[in-house]
Amino acid sequence: MAMDLNTALQNNYLMQGLNVAQISQIAQITSTKEFGGGDTLVRQFAKDADLMIVLDGTAKIRGFSGEEIAAAGPGSVIGEMSLIDDKPRSATVVAAGAVKCATISNSELWVLMNSEPDIAKTILLNIARILTARLRAANVALDSVVERE
Repeated sequence: MAMDLNTALQNNYLMQGLNVAQISQIAQITSTKEFGGGDTLVRQFAKDADLMIVLDGTAKIRGFSGEEIAAAGPGSVIGEMSLIDDKPRSATVVAAGAVKCATISNSELWVLMNSEPDIAKTILLNIARILTARLRAANVALDSVVERE
C-alpha cells in the first residue's frame, strides 16, 4: 500500500521520538523519485549516501554475489549504513516493479543534524538500534551455521 511522505516519515523507525515540527524540517529536505521495474535505486560500491524511504512498490536488495537478501516495501529505509560510515554502498537495490521513494540528501541531513542536535541524537540512536538488531540476528544466524559444521 502506498504511503504519502508525511506518513512515511512519521511512521518510520528512523524518526521515532521526533516531534511533528522536527519531522517537518526533514520533510523540507526530502524529494521523491520514481523508478520502473528493473531500475537500480542503489548500486553496490557507489559512493552516494542519500537515504531512501520506500513509499510505494517493492525493491529487491541483492548481496555481493547477486542473490536476493531482502525485500524493501513501503516504509523501508535504504542507505542508513552509508549515512553513518560514509563508505560505498554495501548492496545493490533494484525495483521489482514501479517504486516510489522519498530521498533525503545525505549532505542536507547532516547540515540539519549539525544545527539541530536533538534531531541528530534521535536519528543516530534509531539507526544504532536497528543496526544492532541486525547484527544480533546475523550473529544468531552465524552461530547456527557454525554449530552445523
